[in-house]
Amino acid sequence: MKFSKKNILFAVSIITSIVCTWLFIRNIDWLLLKNALRDANYWFIIPTLILTLLVYVIRAIRWRGLLSHIKSVSVINLLSVTCIGFMANNILPARVGEVLRPFILSKKEDIKFSTSFATVIVERIFDMLGLMIFTVVVIVLLPHPPSAQHGPLSHVSASQVSTVQESIIPSLKKWTEVFAAVGVFTVIALFLVVIKPDFFKKILSRLCGFLPHKLKDKILGLYESFVYGLKILEDKTQTVWIFALSVFVWVLGGAEIYLLGFSFHMHLPFVGACLVAVCLALAVALPQAPGYIGVFHIAVLKSLHIFGIETTAAQSYAIVLWAVSILPSTILGFFFLWREGIAFREVVKLEEEIAEGKLEELEGVTKEIKN
Repeated sequence: MKFSKKNILFAVSIITSIVCTWLFIRNIDWLLLKNALRDANYWFIIPTLILTLLVYVIRAIRWRGLLSHIKSVSVINLLSVTCIGFMANNILPARVGEVLRPFILSKKEDIKFSTSFATVIVERIFDMLGLMIFTVVVIVLLPHPPSAQHGPLSHVSASQVSTVQESIIPSLKKWTEVFAAVGVFTVIALFLVVIKPDFFKKILSRLCGFLPHKLKDKILGLYESFVYGLKILEDKTQTVWIFALSVFVWVLGGAEIYLLGFSFHMHLPFVGACLVAVCLALAVALPQAPGYIGVFHIAVLKSLHIFGIETTAAQSYAIVLWAVSILPSTILGFFFLWREGIAFREVVKLEEEIAEGKLEELEGVTKEIKN
């Protein structure tokens, strides 16, 4: 086998998912799991699905705000592209959806690809800032370890609950100031780049001085596109609106997890569900197999253990939450792919080009997609 960048990354991703899957299933009591899944109240999946779909709508609305200084794009078109991107991320390696989205948008709306791609990068920065704010608030609101006699966590012994919470929750609270500081630093850095773009371009140019001329020009070109994408920060009202939507996306994620908990009769506090959402967000950022197999499940299992949720209940819940999180966006993505008249083989071809790092060839791929 050729040890290319693609093969190494793919191997690491598969190994990560295999290890996490083994950690998740090694202690499964299959009879208890079957009973837990059978006894679940699946009516709560309906409102959970509604919230899941609402997240994609909010993301489309936010993306529209990020594009507002470039071009007015309809929410339905952005929802279509967003769902296609998430579908691609779910079933293909290399997070191809992050590049597929700006490619499709650039062809649909006649927006320069580098500009469209810059808005996706800025969107991810807002995602990160929203997650930081959300995490700080969640950690602050986490209850101090309860005394052993508290009932909602009675799926395990009182001593087990006390040990888990006493060891983890105070440790999490110690990181509050770190998350807050990183968030403030990032916000300040973004505004400084908007205010003094030429100054930071000179610094970046010097840092890239040892690189080949062609590569240096590409990096500086991406920087200019990135700065153009950040122009939205000049509009204070729009910036606040996008920040609010970014935090709201994570709140909705916590609400999904909280609502679905009722299906398995789990007495999980809302702030606890939000902490699970934070753990999931961090976990799915790791290299892993398509569909977040294993990593998603073990992240849910371990984060639910913080609140004393019994293992079988947590395992059955993780399986259903994974299905609710992955299947709707995948189905919607294929629907919108059909609606846009794009062949799935072109999406696969794009993924291959990205994995091989042949970014200079991607423009040709988008021409095929357009046709």
